[in-house]
Amino acid sequence: MKLHRLLLCALALISFSARAQLGTPKETFTRADSLRGNLTPFRTCYDIDYYHLDVKFDIDNKFISGSNLFKFTATQDFTKLQFDLFANLKVEKVVYKGKELPYTREYNAVFITFPAAIKKGSKDEFIVYYSGNPTIAKNAPWDGGVVYTKDSIGNPWVATACQGVGASIWWPNKDQQADEVDSVLISISAPTGLQDVSNGRLRKVTDLGNGYTRFDWFVANPINNYDIEANIGKYTHFSDIFDGEKGKLTLDYWVLTYNLEKAKKTVR
Repeated sequence: MKLHRLLLCALALISFSARAQLGTPKETFTRADSLRGNLTPFRTCYDIDYYHLDVKFDIDNKFISGSNLFKFTATQDFTKLQFDLFANLKVEKVVYKGKELPYTREYNAVFITFPAAIKKGSKDEFIVYYSGNPTIAKNAPWDGGVVYTKDSIGNPWVATACQGVGASIWWPNKDQQADEVDSVLISISAPTGLQDVSNGRLRKVTDLGNGYTRFDWFVANPINNYDIEANIGKYTHFSDIFDGEKGKLTLDYWVLTYNLEKAKKTVR
């Protein structure tokens, strides 16, 4: 009898919970959500071929500045397109064929208008210059943004985390997962003495002579925007060779300096 009463109580609680959930107002979607999620003609009119993302990280001030080159193929005739950049970051200018383009912003969407129609099948490009203090991730990777912290011995450690919220939280791009860029050059400038580790292969390291060093990484295969990353810290490098089925493959590892010997034992 006691068990019977307990079962009745449990069923009553389930029923109440179900009614409460059914009574919860449905989530409403805003204009900003629509601009972010929809594949409108301003997005489908162009296919991204290549980015060159060139960004400087001022860690002390949690400030970034730089540019992104968009190379694209027109999928139809058009004069206007949309790219994406969170509204707390400033568009400094948009340059096309050496001249600034007019643009408008609505929430996190930016619309640019070309001086003449871009014809279907043609290849073209423009550059977006931008700056600002990007959103700081409060609980990465579940909420997006930039992580500014220290490693175990007090060195600066910075990373980007944007899979859920989208890459436009820290750099301008066509922030739609239906269009993966074919290849990308990632140039990250970090305070000299620190190392940036991004996607792809490290092509070049340049001392800029102003207290910053630029690291150029190249990705040769299609990649999602949210996978493009900056990871800045006191890293060091070691390598190995793997005998693949079609020849030798080089393996590169980047680890925090104090984890070097531990890492070598782990991966070999």
